[in-house]
Amino acid sequence: MKRPAISDDLVPVNEFRSNMASYLQKLAESGRPVVITQRGRAAAVLIDPAMLDEFEESREVVRKVVRGLEDGAADRTVDSKALFSELEDVIERHENMPK
Repeated sequence: MKRPAISDDLVPVNEFRSNMASYLQKLAESGRPVVITQRGRAAAVLIDPAMLDEFEESREVVRKVVRGLEDGAADRTVDSKALFSELEDVIERHENMPK
């Protein structure tokens, strides 16, 4: 995600409300988030849906990495050879099931 440009991407809530379509267009063209202010302080950030998807995917990766690190530290791991052997058995049983 691109960083907002303070001089271009900060907008008071009343101005945003009056010119919402132009700010949506600006967001689409620049790829930079729009920071909406209220009483001189950041109150909200407008991003496009693709940016939100990217953000959520990144958060999920971080969650999984943290969980993996915790599992490793707590010795909750499985030997890879044993895991793949078990997976092969499951696949073989599934393939040999009557249809």
